[in-house]
Amino acid sequence: MSNMVFYCTDHDGLWPVGVASIVVAPSESIARLILWERLKERGLEKGEFTLQKLDTSTSQAIILNDGNY
Repeated sequence: MSNMVFYCTDHDGLWPVGVASIVVAPSESIARLILWERLKERGLEKGEFTLQKLDTSTSQAIILNDGNY
């Protein structure tokens, strides 16, 4: 099974500003577990988040956070 790329812009953060994370995993469920563990390591284990699958079959740019609060 090959890996997929997921991104998340709505998980908990240390400060009340935008967040952005990239996860590479073979499935969404594994990606979710990996991100939960990383957030937990930083003391951010509260809240839910959304994972978006990144389509790697086409060239594109996705702006995860442009600083516009």
